[in-house]
Amino acid sequence: MKNKKAISKMSKMIIAGQLIIVIGIFSFMYFFVPSLNYPKNNQIIDENTVDFKFRNANVILIDDNKDFSSPREINFNEINVSKIWFEPGTYYWKAVGIVESDLKEFTINSNLGLELDKENKTLKNIGNTILNISMEDGSGLSGLVILDVSVEYGVEVDNKTIYRGEQYE
Repeated sequence: MKNKKAISKMSKMIIAGQLIIVIGIFSFMYFFVPSLNYPKNNQIIDENTVDFKFRNANVILIDDNKDFSSPREINFNEINVSKIWFEPGTYYWKAVGIVESDLKEFTINSNLGLELDKENKTLKNIGNTILNISMEDGSGLSGLVILDVSVEYGVEVDNKTIYRGEQYE
């Protein structure tokens, strides 16, 4: 009988020990392992800025290749912002705390936009990528301009000139 009580006590102690270990592991994961909330894996973003959301880390690493051969390190303790500007393309990111998070991927879409303001006689790149602008008049190609994002370029406005924009490569 004494032996049965000892086994029962021992079983309870083992179960309690296992429970403490399981709670400890979950607590460690919740409080110390970085969690990446935004951007989600394989997310496609139509803006050039990304507002990173994560927890349990202050530093993120971002690179345009999976092997992180030339990562951009962003320490949010030093810069007081969470929105970061990107050129169109595919990027990989992970957070670094006590341990590193899993790797996630996101893509910044290339949006082309060209606006002709006849009143002010300007062309403006309203997309999120650099444009090659060609100008054609009745005699053919009359010019080529490279126009950066949000930049205006003075033009002659007449009904004969056609302005075309395409992504700068």
